[in-house]
Formats: sequence, structure tokens, C-alpha cells
Amino acid sequence: MLSKQLVLSVLALGLLSPLPLVAGPGHDHGDEAPIASPGDAPKRQATGEVFLPKPAQRQLGLRTQVVQVKPVAKVIELNGQVAMDPQSGGVVQTILGGHFVPASSGVPRLGEPVKKNQLLGYVHMHQSPLERSSQQAQIAQLKSELTLAEQRLVRLNQLAETVPKKEIQAAEAQVNSLTGQVSALSSGISSREELRAPTTGILAATAAVSGKVFSEGDVLFEVVNPNVVRVQANWFEPGAVPAFSSATIQAGNQTLKLNYVGAASSVKNQSLSLVFEARDVENIRFATGQLLKVYGELADQVNGIAIPSAAVVKNAANQTIVWVKKEPELFEPKVVLAEPLNGVEVLVRSGLTGDERVVVQGSTLINQVR
Repeated sequence: MLSKQLVLSVLALGLLSPLPLVAGPGHDHGDEAPIASPGDAPKRQATGEVFLPKPAQRQLGLRTQVVQVKPVAKVIELNGQVAMDPQSGGVVQTILGGHFVPASSGVPRLGEPVKKNQLLGYVHMHQSPLERSSQQAQIAQLKSELTLAEQRLVRLNQLAETVPKKEIQAAEAQVNSLTGQVSALSSGISSREELRAPTTGILAATAAVSGKVFSEGDVLFEVVNPNVVRVQANWFEPGAVPAFSSATIQAGNQTLKLNYVGAASSVKNQSLSLVFEARDVENIRFATGQLLKVYGELADQVNGIAIPSAAVVKNAANQTIVWVKKEPELFEPKVVLAEPLNGVEVLVRSGLTGDERVVVQGSTLINQVR
């Protein structure tokens, strides 16, 4: 009887005590963080390979490319400078010297298009006071002689029936001669030099300012053709210049291909000048005198693998490596021997055999996984 009462008491206490509430499926509030699987995190393995799940690859923006061994033109990196094309460009210099006077259209502006023989302004020649006074005295004397010659010609014409015709003709010649001398000396006092564009193009440089004084031979304007890019590169190596087929230069994210024109036959500043150019260029501008890198392509080709420069990184031992996609989520580092190719790509001479899928975008991010 006592044991039965004890059991009933325990059941009563159990019913009166609060029970834990458990939400049904789909009604939990997410109070506890989900437990992540350790195998889903990017990690570097003991072999040096990197495990990178697909979601992480998409977040890092990885891009891969299957590479092939093929003949590639060997490229030599050169220091170059943009030069003016002598066939389509030119300079405007003053022959006499003096102060600049703009034309009626005003002082030409940089970048302004001009046409051949277009008037760009004037240069008024300067004279010393002694030269000017000497010319004025000479003009005064010639004018006096011209007045006497004209009066004599009038009298001879009045006596044309009695005076030989040759005397009248001589008087006319004298009047014409004195008139020409007075005109020539008068224009010499206030002479000015016309400055005209030597070719059609745009003004790449101007030193003209209204009233500025220029010496004899000073350059006032430079006119260039914006559709022609001419580059002079320096060759310092001894011996004959190799046979170049073409070259490339970088213009921001764009690559411009140049044709090889030729090499100089005389050494200047311990180097030979190599000339490359491109014509009919659109939407790419280079400033005359701009320094840049020229990647000259040789006519001879070598076997190798061309990959973007961004694919090549350094490992902890400062070795040049690329990352190869070994499996869908496994990347393997490969030590390679690479050399510059064209400013955008590098040439891998060893370390890859071809048919590998190389990471060409995001290599530096894989390199940081630990």
C-alpha cells in the first residue's frame, strides 16, 4: 500500500514539472549555427597540392586553359621611344627669327587638326635701330630719284614726236626699276614670315605664344599623323642585328602590332636604332618621345607553351610555378622555366608537357591557401 502511494506521488510531481518544448520540423529559429564539414574548406595538403571546392573556385573567379606545345616566335624585349614619322609628320620652324603674331583665327591649340599649307601665324623680323634708319634713308633717296624719273618720263611723252623712242623706253625702264627698289626696301622694314603646316595631321606640340620672341631655327609647331605609330628601339648587343619579323607594344589593355622597317647602319650612343611602325591605326594614341617596352619577334621560331603572364607566380622557395588542375577540386603546383614573350604572355620552355589545364586567372589566390 505504501509503495503504491509512493509511485503515485512521483507521477504527480512529474506531471506538474515543466516539460521541454521541441519545435516541429521546419519551425526551428536557427539559434544554433550549422556545423560545417571540415572537408569542405580550402586547404593545402602535405604534398603541396591545394584542395579547393567548387563553390570556392567560383568565389575566387578561377579560370583555366588547356595548353599545347607549338612553334612560337622568340621575343626579345627592347627599350623604345615613340618617334615622328618623317613621311607623314613635320615641324614648323622660323627661318628669320622674331616675335610671333597669330593669324586671324587665333593661336593654334594642341590637338587641333590642321591641313597642309594652312596658315598657323606669322613671325615679324626684328631690326636694329641702325639698320632700320639706314634702310629708311635709302628709301628716301630712291623715292626722290623716282620722282625725278617720273617727271622726266612725262616730259618725254609730251615730246614723243621729236624725241627718239629709245629714250622714252629707257625712261620707263628707270621708273619701273626705282619703283621696284622702293617697294622691296619698304617691305623689308616691316617684313614678316608666314608659318604654314607642312602636312595634314594634328598639332602634337606648340611653343607659339602671341608676342613671344623666337630665334632663327626655333621650332614653333610639330604636326603628326595620329594614324601612324613609329617606334625606335635600341639594340646594344654586339654583332649583327637578328632578323625581326614584327613587334608588339602595349597601350593599356590593348596590344598593337608593329611591322619591322629596318636597322641603322651607324652606332649612336653605343647602340643601333631599330625602327618599327604601324599605319592606319585607330583609337590608339602615343605621344612623340614616349618611352615604352618593345617586344620584337624574331623570324625564327622555337617550340614552347604560351600562357598569360598572370598564370605565373612564385612559391615559398621563390621558384616560378604555375597551378595545374589535376582533379576537379585539386590543384598541383608545377615548377616551370618561363621567359617574356610579348608583354601579355610568357613562353614556358620547360615544366609543362602539353594538354595540362593551367590556371590562367586566380593563380595568386590559390598560392595564398594554407
